[in-house]
This record gives sequence, structure tokens and C-alpha cells, in this order.
Amino acid sequence: WRFKTDNLGTRPEYKVEGTPLAIRGVVYATGGTRRSVVSLDGATGEVRWVHSYREGQRAVYAPRQLSGRGLSYWTDGKEERILYVTTGYRLISLDARTGQLIQGFGRGGIVDLKEGAVINTGQQIDLESGEIGLHSTPTVVKDIVIVGSSFREGLAVKSRNNTKGLVRAFDVRTGRKLWQFNTIPRPGEFGSDTWEND
Repeated sequence: WRFKTDNLGTRPEYKVEGTPLAIRGVVYATGGTRRSVVSLDGATGEVRWVHSYREGQRAVYAPRQLSGRGLSYWTDGKEERILYVTTGYRLISLDARTGQLIQGFGRGGIVDLKEGAVINTGQQIDLESGEIGLHSTPTVVKDIVIVGSSFREGLAVKSRNNTKGLVRAFDVRTGRKLWQFNTIPRPGEFGSDTWEND
């Protein structure tokens, strides 16, 4: 069988780089310019469900677009979840059986990863146009999901006041932030004294 991702977005994507997951006879993958998530019967290729999160202009401004590198899976033996990061930099948790948002995770199944990302000396970035995103899959370790950050490729940084990189860990069940590592230390953090005169 073959599954084409041409209709998962506003135009066909010719460079699909995601790695599908095969779990107990079900294939999960991201695809298309909207970074939709699909669940397919592994034996027949038949669509079980499709999830597409529409982000409007936020996705247009995103530094990392298209279908991304894939998604992650978590289970405690009872619940099964699919976790992925949208083009607009939101962490989404889906019921692996139905494709529905997990309502108890973040706000209605979504953690806005732009919240807490800063520019300059600590100002919150604009939640729509602020530059930060991610192509990679979230990393799931036991009951923790870890998400990094990335920016535009191949361009010189316009200003030293660009968005600062970070890595965060969230509770896989609730979406509550557990810890954060700032790639450029903030005041009071180890190494901040090495960044002299701003």
C-alpha cells in the first residue's frame, strides 16, 4: 500500500523527512505542509484518523515549517498518547486510539511553547510572530516529554536581541513544566557573568 500526503496542507510537500512510528500494527506519522498527524492501519494503509491543527499566520511566521521529523509515543499500559510539535511551536498531546486532544494536558491538549521564550533582556516574544520553532520530535523519557528549540536556517542573526534558545521538560500526563535549561544563561544562572555588557 501507499499513503500520499499531498492533501495534508495547502500544497504538496516534496521533501518529507519524518520518521513514522509502527506500534502494534498501527503506523503514526506527520505529513504535509500543515504538519498533520495521521494514524494508519499498518496492514492495509487505511486511514484510522487524521489530526490537523490550523495556526493561521503563526504558522506562516514559523522558522521551521513543513511536516517536520515526526512524532513521539507514550503509554503507561492503559493510556496511549501521540505527542508532536506544530509548525507554530505548540506541543500537542493526542489520544493514540482516536486522534482527539487530551483535555487534561496543558490547555485543552496544547502547551504553547512560545510562552516563556524571550528576546533581549527577558521580554516575552510575540506569540504570533516571535521567531522560535522546532522540526524534531519531542523526546519521551518515562513520564517526561522534553522539547528543544530552533531558529531559521542558513541566515545571519539580525541582532544580538534575537530569541534565546531553551530546552524544557513537561509532565507527559498534565503538560506542567518541570524544568528549563536556557542556552544563554539568564541573570543569576551559572555562566551569566561571562556575558559582559549585554
